[in-house]
Amino acid sequence: MRTKLLLKTAAATGIVAALLTVTTGCATTPGYNAYGDIYEDVYKDSNLYKKHKKTIKSIDKDLYQPAVEQTAANKVNSMGYRVKDVKYKRGDRIIKVKAERGREDYKIELGYPNYNVLNVKRD
Repeated sequence: MRTKLLLKTAAATGIVAALLTVTTGCATTPGYNAYGDIYEDVYKDSNLYKKHKKTIKSIDKDLYQPAVEQTAANKVNSMGYRVKDVKYKRGDRIIKVKAERGREDYKIELGYPNYNVLNVKRD
């Protein structure tokens, strides 16, 4: 009797584990969008998409640029400088940082995407 109960429990646990594995795999598959395949081409041909195309690109830029600038500021701060201004344009390979150390101003150029110091000069 007891072995029958253990066998049922083991079988139920195995089934639940298999279902969870399949469900988690489907939910976490990167880039999968069930409706994107069906409606993407129709949406991109619509007048609404064409009207807001520039807005969509500027939203991407607005979300991306502050993260790059903040990372550059953190890098320069960790070097002992006080950051005054950070300038970066998407697509550039150089991030320009104005900073202060002691009472002297510096212009620091960092490479993108690795944030290596390319140039440090007094302003």
